[in-house]
Amino acid sequence: MNKSKGENVYQPLSGTTTASGKTALTAVKGLMEEFISPQTNVDKLVDELRPVYIDRSHTFVKEEEKKEEKKKLKRKKDRKLTAKEKRVLKVYEIPKEAHQYKLFEPLSELWQGYMDTLLDKGEANFEQKLIKADFHGAPFTVIQSTNPSYVGVSGIVVQETLSTFKIITRQNRLKQIPKNTSIFNIYIKKLDKSFTIYGQQFVARPSDRAAKKFKPKPSIDL
Repeated sequence: MNKSKGENVYQPLSGTTTASGKTALTAVKGLMEEFISPQTNVDKLVDELRPVYIDRSHTFVKEEEKKEEKKKLKRKKDRKLTAKEKRVLKVYEIPKEAHQYKLFEPLSELWQGYMDTLLDKGEANFEQKLIKADFHGAPFTVIQSTNPSYVGVSGIVVQETLSTFKIITRQNRLKQIPKNTSIFNIYIKKLDKSFTIYGQQFVARPSDRAAKKFKPKPSIDL
């Protein structure tokens, strides 16, 4: 029998056990009678005795091992997903059943409120603020592109990546428009005015764009 996971920690005393074990039982009974009340049935207690085995892998785990296990669990919880894991889990994929314009209309209203907040601080340098703004929920229209099929696409920006804007149209279609080869119009309700966005100047992740210092660049006709 394999006892690698546990062992009998009670070893018999030499010279106290016969082949039948009667000498050991007599000794145990005698010892118990000395320490327990006379009213207790010693024979019954002895009959109910069971050998005790201790699983060292669980009971006698070193404190260092426990600490290491806790550290591993914490590292596993704190670890960020890799780009590959995100692709496998489809973290950034918008499910087909969510390709509905009406679902994103509240987001568009929130975005217009966001613009109102920026304008309440003054219209001076508003274009600079707009360049660094978050565009999720912004109403975009493609006014120029190297791909003619994209021209005229209009809707709400539901996702921005390094090189694309994903727009949900009123026809409930999700369009992925490349930044580098497109020019967009963005409408600000409070000003009742549209601004032109040159996509090639916005090729950056949204988080990077917020901290980026923009320099004037000549626009290139597509």
